[in-house]
Amino acid sequence: METLKASGFKKNLPNILSCLRIIGAFSLPFLMWESWERSITLPFIEKTFANVPIIWNIVFLILLCSDKIDGALARKFKCESELGAAFDIIGDTLVIAMGATLCFVWFGRASLETWQFWLYMGMIAASILNKILVFALAKVYHGKNNMVHTYLQKLFAAACYVAIFFWAFLRAIPAWSVYTLMTINIFATIDESVYCVRSAKYDVNFKGHGFEKYEKRASITD
Repeated sequence: METLKASGFKKNLPNILSCLRIIGAFSLPFLMWESWERSITLPFIEKTFANVPIIWNIVFLILLCSDKIDGALARKFKCESELGAAFDIIGDTLVIAMGATLCFVWFGRASLETWQFWLYMGMIAASILNKILVFALAKVYHGKNNMVHTYLQKLFAAACYVAIFFWAFLRAIPAWSVYTLMTINIFATIDESVYCVRSAKYDVNFKGHGFEKYEKRASITD
C-alpha cells in the first residue's frame, strides 16, 4: 500500500531541521567560552587532553546528527523538494565551513605555521567554490536546484565532520588530515561535474562513476 505524503507540520519538519542547522552553524563562534573548556582523561590509554571545548563539540555533534535526520524524515514523509535540498546543501556547507574555520583560527591556530594557516583557509574557500560549481552545473544542464549524492561526496562530508570534531577535541590539526580531505573533495567535484555535463537524465541519487552506469547525452560519444 502506497504511503500518503505528509502534510502540515510533518511536511515542513525536514526543512525546519535544515534551517535550525543553518542557525546552529552561526551559533558555533559563540560557544567557545573558556569557562566551558575541560581537561579530559581518556580511559584505557590514560592520556589527558587539556582545554577540550565540551559544549562546542556537543553542539557540533548535534548538528552532525541533524544532517542525517532531516533527509531521513523527508524520505519517510515523502516530502522531498528542491527547496529542502537547497536548505540541506546550505546547512551542510555552513556547518563544515564554520567548523573548519573555527578550528583553524581558534582551536588549532597555535599548532599551525603561518603558511599552513593561509593554505588551509584557502582550501575551505576552494571546497565551498567546488560545491557552488556542481550546483551551478546541475542548474545549467538539468534545471535542478540540488546536488547529486555520490559516494565520494558523502565520504567527504562524513570525513569532514569526524575531522573537525577531533581537531577541536585535540586542539591540533595534522597536515595529513587536511590534505586527505581536500583530495577526496577534488575527486568528488570532478566526478559530479562530469556527471552533470555528460548525463542525459539527472538523478540526484547517482552514486558516482565506477559505482553506477548512466545514460549519456546523444552528442557525447565514448
